[in-house]
Amino acid sequence: MEKKHRKIVVDDREYAWVGDWSYGMGNRVVGIRVWFKGPDQRTVGPMLSVKLVGKGGGVADSSAALPHHVREVILVARRSGWKPEGRGTFWLRPSHGLELDDLEVIEPG
Repeated sequence: MEKKHRKIVVDDREYAWVGDWSYGMGNRVVGIRVWFKGPDQRTVGPMLSVKLVGKGGGVADSSAALPHHVREVILVARRSGWKPEGRGTFWLRPSHGLELDDLEVIEPG
């Protein structure tokens, strides 16, 4: 089943994004993937991707990707060099300095 892309506008630029989650090493891992939105409603350009875990932990972790998280991911990635030209995946890593109240960036893997 294909995930539905959601739309978000940041600095007058339209993006498509999808959030998901899985479990790894005992933690709920939240994934966010973002693309530039093309003129014909297709996603274009290199994908932006990040993996996050909840800061609180606990037995019932319900961490999820929300639009305000996606906005911050996009802003930090743009400052870190993510551009619409090119191919491949730009991974946002802990060293990029993304600060969220309830989630923290982990290395992809």
